[in-house]
Amino acid sequence: MIDFILEHKWLILVISEILFWLSFIIFLILRYWYNSRIQLFFLGLSIVNQFLNIPLAALDYIYTGHASLFHFIVLFIYGYAILRGPKDMLHLDHYIQKITEKWKNQTPYRGSTIIRSTHTSDFINYYSTMLRKKFYIHLLLFVFFQVILLPFSNYHLTNLKTVWLFALLIDGLWSMTFRSRTIHFKAQLNNK
Repeated sequence: MIDFILEHKWLILVISEILFWLSFIIFLILRYWYNSRIQLFFLGLSIVNQFLNIPLAALDYIYTGHASLFHFIVLFIYGYAILRGPKDMLHLDHYIQKITEKWKNQTPYRGSTIIRSTHTSDFINYYSTMLRKKFYIHLLLFVFFQVILLPFSNYHLTNLKTVWLFALLIDGLWSMTFRSRTIHFKAQLNNK
């Protein structure tokens, strides 16, 4: 199974990114078009999908023992997600909102019971809270496994801990700064 994953890592990475963007676009369409809780499934799917690339890169690094172009591409994807992604997601959000307004020929959908309005600040608050909760769970799992694996020490385990720590730092940076970065990008959008 691991050999299959490592042989097809590029295909898995590309499919993962395509599924991320498709699930996020479906979430936005459902958000503005239908009064359904299924939109949260697609939001959760897009979030979980985005964080599947780190274990894939970690697994590849553990088995190859050196950094390669694949690892740099994964780092580039996460760099984009942290630095430019929120701005592009807001642009896409506004675009989907305008399209659904035209299709429906009316005011945009005002949300389900969980995401109550199309106001970007409501979405930002909900999404940033969800990201922080996910990060706290990730942090607890990291600490729990560090305590369990403390007595064991070998080369592969040390590499795994290092890669996991790096993934945790990226997750923490993304989760804790998402709201402020997105509000800043929203202000830039409103000024245009």
